[in-house]
Amino acid sequence: MSNDVDIPEKIAQVARFPKRRGAIFQMEADDRGFALVDVKSGTLKIYVLIDPDTGQILDTKFFTYGGPMLTGLADVFCEELPSKKIDEIQNLSLESLFGKFDVKPENADFQTVAKLPAMLIEAYPEKKNIAIAARAAMGSEKLKACSIEGRANADAEWEALSEEQKLKNIEECLNNHVRAMLANDGGGLEVLGIKNGKTILIRYQGACVGCGAASGGTLYYIEDRLQQHVYYDLTVEPEMQIWNLGENL
Repeated sequence: MSNDVDIPEKIAQVARFPKRRGAIFQMEADDRGFALVDVKSGTLKIYVLIDPDTGQILDTKFFTYGGPMLTGLADVFCEELPSKKIDEIQNLSLESLFGKFDVKPENADFQTVAKLPAMLIEAYPEKKNIAIAARAAMGSEKLKACSIEGRANADAEWEALSEEQKLKNIEECLNNHVRAMLANDGGGLEVLGIKNGKTILIRYQGACVGCGAASGGTLYYIEDRLQQHVYYDLTVEPEMQIWNLGENL
């Protein structure tokens, strides 16, 4: 591990305020229909989000227990990848990239980062298949959200519907995918209306009133079903007066 005194000032500045430190989770990638490639070299782990249709890198994050030199190099590497295609990174010259920061190839942290392009390319095909399988499991509406064009088309289709048509589609989805599950536990829900075109106001009924899951797992499930089968950008908001009454029972 490099000491602070050995670190070129340019890379030390990057290490003080890294832009790409963090993580990308598989659930997030699956939800967006993208491939997530995560590989580890030494104490450095990198996360790369890729569009499986084009192979284009969309986002990158990293995490490391290493020192400031490795942190700085990882951040520079991650900043360089977005907008490139995965098969292009094998031609990325790290000597040129890191040379701008006065870091030499013989540096141990340089060598740690240098292993990543080959590891990412090798891991990508399997991760691409996972993304394709996740897409296949999506409802058609949510699948549209996996591309800019798809979102634009879905937005236009939703806006073209009257409020009566929107409510009809929502009720049909709830009847087919939600209400039976709630009824099994003695609960139910009523749709009160739509706010701002995207927020569905509901009133819980029966056992759902005051249930802790009604503001957590159950709410997430309802939203997910509606996003899958009706419109990808819908949210659900329980009627607060009824919810508070249930909490006080």
